[in-house]
Amino acid sequence: MSKEKNPRLRHPDFAANCDFLFGLFPLAFMAIYLYGPRPALMLAVSLLTAVLCDLVVARLRGQRYDASENSSLVFAATFTLMLPASAGYYMVVAGVLVGIGLGKHAFGGAGSYPFQPAALAYAAVTVSWPDQIFRYPTPFSSIGLLDTSNASFTESTNHILQAGGVPNIPSLDLLLGNYAGPMGATFCLVIGAVAIYLLLKRRISLSLTVSFLVTCALVSFCTPRTLAVSRLTLMKYEMLSGALIFAAVFLLGESVSAPKNRLARILYGVLTGFLTMMFRIYGSYELGVCFALLLSSAFSGYLDRLCSRISFGRRARGV
Repeated sequence: MSKEKNPRLRHPDFAANCDFLFGLFPLAFMAIYLYGPRPALMLAVSLLTAVLCDLVVARLRGQRYDASENSSLVFAATFTLMLPASAGYYMVVAGVLVGIGLGKHAFGGAGSYPFQPAALAYAAVTVSWPDQIFRYPTPFSSIGLLDTSNASFTESTNHILQAGGVPNIPSLDLLLGNYAGPMGATFCLVIGAVAIYLLLKRRISLSLTVSFLVTCALVSFCTPRTLAVSRLTLMKYEMLSGALIFAAVFLLGESVSAPKNRLARILYGVLTGFLTMMFRIYGSYELGVCFALLLSSAFSGYLDRLCSRISFGRRARGV
């Protein structure tokens, strides 16, 4: 029965998107705990913008709006949690419009986009407002709903590493996310618990996530940005600071733009991890994982075809 004849029929990815939204909820709660009510208002603005964007596109296409196709909510929330708590609401709206309007609907809508919409949204606002995107307020500082001038700002860990310095953040604070950074993407322990939940629900690929993180760890160990501390200490800061763990779960976990073949997923994770560290070490922007993911997504289909031919050849030879 078609959706038009049965409006109660849910979209096939409705449950999966609900699981991702459920996983993002504790991160949003932690952001509100550290930075006050402003992250909640930013999330409300992003989700409302995503719904309005879907409504307008459905009207322009002469289609019925399907509320059960809720992937736009996941992309909007994921993108917003990577922003600093002091980011302007206009950045939130602009990023969601780019991610949902161009990244998703311009390529045909749900299930048809070649690039991760949340990564595209973040890349767009980064290029447009780099000075504001990389100014992070310190946790528990005074951030008004409309006025952020009273907030105290500090340099990010990646900025310190790029300058040849070493961050001075206790390991426990790194795990708990109690330092200046993206407002909802620094809580490594919470993200780890969410990752276990999504793995049990079969919403993310273990091979893709592990290959990405292992590659990032190896590159950071082999090419240290400073010799002032041990390689293991530097690798700790590279892996646990910023949004690297968050991206491994919520950006790479998105199934549409990633390859389908298991071997291709591993290669895709290795490629994305290597590009992420190259952007981090040699690039101008701190969350290089978004740019790396957009670049590696261009090779997703090729990796699928290549690895499918390899698998077929092995079966044909009886290997």
